[in-house]
Amino acid sequence: MNYSFTAIMIITGLLLPCLAAEAYQYEYPDDVKVSIGGYIQGKAIHAFDHDSPDEHPSGEIGLEMKVNASSWLSAKLMLKAVQDGKVMDPANSFAFNQFNLIYQNKKSFMDINEAFIDIYGGKVDVRLGIQKFAWGRLDELTPTDNLNPSDLTEGSINDQVERKIGVPAVKMNYYSDLFNTELAWIPRYVPYRLPKVQERWFPGVLIFPEIIKTNTAFGDIPVTTSYKDINMPDFNLDNSEAGIRISRYVGGWDISLSYFRGFDVMPLMDASTDVTIELRDPIALAYAMKANINIEPRVHMMNVYGFDFTTTIGSFTVRGEYAYFNNKYYMRKFSSVQKELYTTQQRDRILSEFTNRYVDSSGAATTQTFHLEPEVDVQKDSMKYGLGLDYIYGDSSVSLQCIQEFIPHYDLSKPIYFNKDGLHTVATFSFKQFLLQNTLEVNLSGAYDVEYQDIMIKPSVKYNFTNDLQGVIGVLFIESSHDDSMFGQYRNNDEVFAKLKYSF
Repeated sequence: MNYSFTAIMIITGLLLPCLAAEAYQYEYPDDVKVSIGGYIQGKAIHAFDHDSPDEHPSGEIGLEMKVNASSWLSAKLMLKAVQDGKVMDPANSFAFNQFNLIYQNKKSFMDINEAFIDIYGGKVDVRLGIQKFAWGRLDELTPTDNLNPSDLTEGSINDQVERKIGVPAVKMNYYSDLFNTELAWIPRYVPYRLPKVQERWFPGVLIFPEIIKTNTAFGDIPVTTSYKDINMPDFNLDNSEAGIRISRYVGGWDISLSYFRGFDVMPLMDASTDVTIELRDPIALAYAMKANINIEPRVHMMNVYGFDFTTTIGSFTVRGEYAYFNNKYYMRKFSSVQKELYTTQQRDRILSEFTNRYVDSSGAATTQTFHLEPEVDVQKDSMKYGLGLDYIYGDSSVSLQCIQEFIPHYDLSKPIYFNKDGLHTVATFSFKQFLLQNTLEVNLSGAYDVEYQDIMIKPSVKYNFTNDLQGVIGVLFIESSHDDSMFGQYRNNDEVFAKLKYSF
């Protein structure tokens, strides 16, 4: 029995009465208010590259319930039921998305987007439950916003608010005349999410070649790659995450200082390798060799010290952000790891050990496996900062941003992904134009990767058929000459997409 499908049918049954009556609101005695709303959404894409993995149409049902129990207590629940067209070979029948898996691998599932209670106490507010945080001022590539991991099953081309995964947490806001303070505590780490390797949005940098050309006596080595799920950190106080953000409005400047101690929200992988050698001809010393690379997620604690601000200058809104990352890890490019892994010295060591085992076994050990642990990540303190500029004129709005990452002590002998010689700069833009009394919305957004000269452009048109029904059609273009850059790893994923959403 498909329990995920059954769960979706149940929530659909719950939603249909709400859909028929549109949004439901009721006010009980003693000022208790209950409201139920939601949406039904469908999406379809057409990939321009015929070799791109299939993606079937997707459907999604959202249910939001809010309860205001009193002046000091309220609650919110946001559930989603999804039929995911990106998943081609599902192997997980658990009804809900799980907080301990990276590869959810479900075609039909439910997701608890948010589920929390708010307690209001005048100068102190407390939120308990599954929630999303919004730190920082910039859009999409927010340096100081590290409390929520991302759902990367659609790459990173969808909106940041859609990518965020709600985490079980405690949040407290303290308000004073001097400054406002936000405290966050996440008792247990929740990992990011990735698609499976055969799906469209699996990160290209994690796909390894089927043959490694070593240019050494190893020759060409056939490679198989295995992808394991995460081995979660122990559930204890040392592995909990915490942050503090202090904000103050001073002379037209909204300023914040922040600190976060927790696990890196970006994917980091270990790549332990098993090299198997078979002695086929002892007289001629003819060997056959193959390798299996075991890709397994690794998480590392880091400290992030942040600063952000917003102000207005004339008709412009200026936003800025800075974050210093202490003890951050980066994933090395596989080409540089390979050079260290398959050297002449490594060959001589392995063959010497092979020979010793072969002799000790009296010629029986003709096939042997050697386990290698290459250094696939490096620890580097770094900083990321950016500026944004917004301008609104009538029914038009323009937003420009430039965000840069700088690694002061970059090691040229150990290059890392998404960074070139210690720098990575991304410029983004967004243009919106409302027409026909806000019935029609024209959008043009995009990004330019300065170091890699990659371009991502996403034009779209949204039309409101009614107040509750809207449709979107758009195109995604990614232009890159690299297969290991942030955008280039998805360079074959150009598509046209269409969405239809009904809200109630």
